[in-house]
Amino acid sequence: MAVYVLLGLNAVLAAAAVVADVWGDVLLGRLVDGSGDIGLDEFDALDSLANGLDKAVIPLMMVTAVLFIIWFYRIRQNADLLLPNGHRLGRGWTIGAWVTPVVLLWFPWQLMVDCWRASAPLDAEGRRRAVSEKVLVLWWSTWIGALVVNRIANSKMKYVDVTVLASLGDLRETIRVEAAGSVLRLVAAVAAIVVVQRLTAMQSARRADINPLAARAAQVAAEEARAQAQAQAQA
Repeated sequence: MAVYVLLGLNAVLAAAAVVADVWGDVLLGRLVDGSGDIGLDEFDALDSLANGLDKAVIPLMMVTAVLFIIWFYRIRQNADLLLPNGHRLGRGWTIGAWVTPVVLLWFPWQLMVDCWRASAPLDAEGRRRAVSEKVLVLWWSTWIGALVVNRIANSKMKYVDVTVLASLGDLRETIRVEAAGSVLRLVAAVAAIVVVQRLTAMQSARRADINPLAARAAQVAAEEARAQAQAQAQA
């Protein structure tokens, strides 16, 4: 539930960032075109919103990352039980993959796909059903896309001089790139919520199928043990 809430808050902040970027683009457009008077209060309000978002985004993303990785590690533990030999990477990578340069671009994806496939429901003959992975593709592609686009926006901002009127066009372009990154973050957060929900549900369903079988096996083993004890006592 904590992961659901945090991902939802990330989606809300990403949506607010899109609004702020569009608002900034409109104000700059009016300023460059000279199509209307713009008061400083409008820019002050926008600046306050942007500063508030900047202060909230990083702490929220850090907390979300920690809890998401904890959830991910537990999912992998369950997946190891469901399919012990069906994973390309060791369990430790569910933590290390997110902080290791270069491989963080695809290791988490491989880990998640393997857990998804291991957790898939079984048919009547005990074979795993193929479950669509489109939501995984959407989640990972938008997440990586957001990282790349934000890096581009940060690089472009270094060459923008807001004190020069001629640079306002470049500033508008940078803001639009930032808006695109925020849209990708929004989609990634919503897709992540769906991934968490579906993967958790699949594992819960598998547990519901496994628990009765395990209980029955334990009951049979207990009965056999009692029978052996009685036989030994009679002997």
